[in-house]
Amino acid sequence: MKQQLANMSEPCIVVSGGKKLNGVVKPDGAKNASLIQIAALALVEDCFVTLTNVPGITDVEDEVEMLREVGIHVKHHDDEVVVSGSLKAFEFSKTYGSKIRASLAFLGSVIPKKGEVILPMPGGDKIGPRPIDIHVDIMNAFGIDVEIKGQMIHAKAKKLPLEGQTIYLRFPSVLATVNGILLGVHAKGKTVLHNVAKEPEIVDLTNLLVKMGANIRGVGTDKITIEGVEKLHTTYHEVMPDRLEAGALLMAIVMSGGTGTVEKTIPEHNEPLIDILRQVGATIEVEEDKIIVLESSIKDGFQAITRPFPGLATDIQPIITPLAFKHMGISKITDTVHPHRFDHANEMKIHLGAEIDKVDNAIYVNGQKPLHGGIVTGRDIRSAVSLINTALSIDDEVTIFGVEHLSRGHSKYLDKLRSMGAEITLK
Repeated sequence: MKQQLANMSEPCIVVSGGKKLNGVVKPDGAKNASLIQIAALALVEDCFVTLTNVPGITDVEDEVEMLREVGIHVKHHDDEVVVSGSLKAFEFSKTYGSKIRASLAFLGSVIPKKGEVILPMPGGDKIGPRPIDIHVDIMNAFGIDVEIKGQMIHAKAKKLPLEGQTIYLRFPSVLATVNGILLGVHAKGKTVLHNVAKEPEIVDLTNLLVKMGANIRGVGTDKITIEGVEKLHTTYHEVMPDRLEAGALLMAIVMSGGTGTVEKTIPEHNEPLIDILRQVGATIEVEEDKIIVLESSIKDGFQAITRPFPGLATDIQPIITPLAFKHMGISKITDTVHPHRFDHANEMKIHLGAEIDKVDNAIYVNGQKPLHGGIVTGRDIRSAVSLINTALSIDDEVTIFGVEHLSRGHSKYLDKLRSMGAEITLK
């Protein structure tokens, strides 16, 4: 209660639920793809690179400022980021880099140019332990010494250019895979990365790098091979649509009991989510760039387990949790990637009357008990979205704090829900 009272002076979202959504919406450009691509642009040297379809979110603004901190010239207007010039420094302040997890990708893009980097320990969503040991192992393999002191990472190469390496990742970490790729782009000879992440955002990053002249093969498989090149060149790239926002919009339609279409997306990126929705009784059709909800009544409970891509994304886990309240039975949701990522479930249990039990890295949700209105707080991006989508299904008023987290990942999410008939007020 004290926490709820403390929040009263902060901005909040008020959702009057019980309205069936209907309409056509599209996701923004992908947050996670944009952030690793912006960080990768520290590799530019005397050329121009233009990114379009970049989402208008605060995490992007912070990373643009990080590029400026090290001397890269950046023009950022609407959904376009244009980068030129070359690195003039290698040290980042805590002002921006400590806010976002993706800032770790600057390790891979700055070291090949400057031989060292000083970077704050990353921020991002508070979803449990997120160590950087795999990143350190990769840098060590490339002959880079790493020291962590006072919440700052100081990494320094023994010599430049780096030399290509063969590396096995003990876990297919997305950002560690990104750093392996970036370190290999200018490394002398061949770099081979085994047991890499296969997420679409990595494919989109390499599409950008190949357009710039990088020589990268095998992306989307367990093994990536990079032949080092001396220099990259000017290019233009459109960032992929955000599969996580597409999934959230799809879930919003289903949670409201409505019908609608998420267009200009890549449906195969959300196949695990679509499969679960079909299993529980929703009628979903897929076209080339559309996911269509024809019927959103839910007949069955479900079991869901998060895994690295192509499995169900850990970022989708909070977004799929409210689905369990649409069926009068028990559903089980297990997160194998971030086993502590259940803050949203705790908010639902304490403040909305949900019956949820957590056991190890799983929650058991009893959908038999109806939810009621209340005051909740989203403490990370996906938690905030989960609570908003939950509120759409409750025939009552729900007040949601943590607006700043929503703005880190979604620029127009509330507007998109309103365009389909949701009654939402931002106060």
